[in-house]
Amino acid sequence: MSAPEDQSLVTLQQWAGAEHLGLTLLFTDIVDSTAIGIRLGDNRWIDDLFDHFSRARFYANWYDCFVVKVIGDSLMMAFRTSSDAVRFAIDFANDTGVEYISIRVGIHSGEVQVRDNDVYGLNVNLTSRVQHILPREGILATDSVKRDYQRRVGLDSGVRFLERRLELKSFGNEVVYIVRSANSMNAIRAQRAAREVLLQGNKSSVPPVPQIRS
Repeated sequence: MSAPEDQSLVTLQQWAGAEHLGLTLLFTDIVDSTAIGIRLGDNRWIDDLFDHFSRARFYANWYDCFVVKVIGDSLMMAFRTSSDAVRFAIDFANDTGVEYISIRVGIHSGEVQVRDNDVYGLNVNLTSRVQHILPREGILATDSVKRDYQRRVGLDSGVRFLERRLELKSFGNEVVYIVRSANSMNAIRAQRAAREVLLQGNKSSVPPVPQIRS
């Protein structure tokens, strides 16, 4: 784990060190964001959203990564290694900065092009497809991420990769993995319970965590 780098002092190109290179990309998206925004109104929702982004940057400071951009309530991030991306995803998904916010996370590794302080290439599109296929909160990673993570960290890290074979729009049938940590299910349940109270005022009817079907 390297020392935190002040991103205000460097561009993405400077951080990456090359225009064509392999990176691990990570996309996040907030579950039920539109319903939450309607319930809270812009003033509180935007304040909470910025608290959420601040927590992302807090965890990002511990890993060798770059926040490429914010798109609405979503983040696009680049990592040099899959292991850092997976650990960031687990930390951030378990602690999103706001008790009722839970997130979908998609992670994929591959060759990309860095231009004009952004990341381009089909692997960007694939990462987005992986994230969007999640019906609710959770972390979904491609096979390249799982293999690189386990080669670096080992098989006994406490992180589980649950295999699924899913159809990704335009990319066909792909093997992907639901990523689970020891605390991930408890975090999801707590976030969903808080969101249920916020949206419906009903603490007694918290739906179960959905499963992705192959």
